[in-house]
Amino acid sequence: MHIIQAPLFDFEAFIADKGTARLVMVLEAMPAEKLLLTLERERWTGRKGYWMRGMWAALIAGVLYQCRNIAEVVRLLKRDKEVRMVCGFNKGCLPGEHALGRFLKKLVRHADLVEECFTGLVGRLRQLLPGFGAKLVVDSTDIEAYSNGHEEKPSDPDARWGAKKASNKGCGAQSKKKGDKEDLYYWFGYKLHLLVDALYELPVSFIVTPANEADTTQMKPLLKKGVPDHAPMGLEALMGDKAYDSQDNYRWVFQEYGAAPIIPIREWPEAQLPDICNAKGTPTCSCGLAMVYWGRDGKYLKYRCPQAVGKGKCLSRSRCTASPYGYVLKLPIMQDPRRHPPVPRETKKWKRLYKLRTAIERVNSRVKGLLGLEHISVRGIAKVTIRTSLSLLVMLAAAVAMAERHKWQEVRTLVG
Repeated sequence: MHIIQAPLFDFEAFIADKGTARLVMVLEAMPAEKLLLTLERERWTGRKGYWMRGMWAALIAGVLYQCRNIAEVVRLLKRDKEVRMVCGFNKGCLPGEHALGRFLKKLVRHADLVEECFTGLVGRLRQLLPGFGAKLVVDSTDIEAYSNGHEEKPSDPDARWGAKKASNKGCGAQSKKKGDKEDLYYWFGYKLHLLVDALYELPVSFIVTPANEADTTQMKPLLKKGVPDHAPMGLEALMGDKAYDSQDNYRWVFQEYGAAPIIPIREWPEAQLPDICNAKGTPTCSCGLAMVYWGRDGKYLKYRCPQAVGKGKCLSRSRCTASPYGYVLKLPIMQDPRRHPPVPRETKKWKRLYKLRTAIERVNSRVKGLLGLEHISVRGIAKVTIRTSLSLLVMLAAAVAMAERHKWQEVRTLVG
C-alpha cells in the first residue's frame, strides 16, 4: 500500500480533489509494498537521498499523466503542487533526471518484484470481477526502439527489425486489394506479447521480446504466466489470429486447459484435403457436400449427413446408410485439433467468440496511446520491459480501484 508522506495539508480534501484523486487510487491499489521495502533497504538514490516511495510514485504519475520521458516527469513535479504532495516531495528538494534514471535502473535489478506487483493485481481482479480469465485473447504489438535501426551500430543493441501486415498497423494503413502482394510495414524495436481478458479488456500476462521473435512461440509462455492452476475461473476459450495457427498450440491449449482454441486456419492450397474436408476443416461426405456439425460428445465432434438434416441434396446414386437418421461421423479432437478444433470454425459459436478478439486491439491502443508505449525513451530490453510493466500496472491498478468501489462501468477508465 502506498504511504503518503507530505507537508501538512487537509488529506480528506485532497482525496476529494479531482486533479489527483485518481493518482492516489492507483497508488493505493498497487501491491508494491514488498518492492518498496526491498528498495528502502538499499542505498538511497541521489546525493540528497531521495525518498524511494516518492520516486516510485513519480514514475507512476508520469505514466498516468502521459509524460513521454523522464524529463517531462521532472517538469510535472515542478509545476504541479498536488502531484508533488502525493509523491511526498517539496519544491525545494525534487529529484532530477539523473536521479529518476538511476531509480529506473534499480527497478530493472528487481524486475521479479515488479512482476509480482503485476501478478498480484491480476489475482485481485480474479477475485473482484466475475468470469475474469475465462475468455482470453492473445496478440502482439510493435514497440519502436529509442534508436535508429539503420545505423551500423544502433544505440539499442537489443532491438531488432520486425515486420507485420500493414492491415495490423491500424486505421492509417491502406487496405490490400485482392491479387496484390502482401503489404508489410517494418519497425526497429520490440514486440509486446499480450494475453488479455476479452470481456473486461485487461491484461493477464505479457512478455517483451525483440521484434523479430515469432508470435506463435509466445503462446505457451503467456498462458503459463497468466493462467495458474489455482485460478478460480478455468479457461474456456483462447482467441488469436493466424499467427498462432500451429498444431502444437491447438493441441496444448485443448489438452492442458480443456479450452477451445479459436484461431483461423491458414488455407494453403497444398495443405487441402478435398476428399476428406474443406479448407476450414469441416468434413465432407462421399458426394462432396459439407457435413453438418451436430454437437460435441466429450472429446469427439459429431457430424451428420447434410441431406438428412435438410441442408443439401445428395448427388450420390446410392445412399451412404439405410438409417433414416442419416450417416453420422464422429471425429476425435485430439487426432487433429488444428483441423478439427473443439469448436468448429464454421459454427456460429466460433464466429461469435472470434469477434471478441478485437478486445486486444483496444488494449494495445490504450497502452500505447494513453500510457506512453508508442514513444518510449529508454534503451535495452530490460528497461523496455520495466517501462512496459509500469504502463500495464497503471492500467490494472486503475481497474482494481474502480472495481473495489463497485464502479463497474469505469473499470476500463484510465485517464479523465
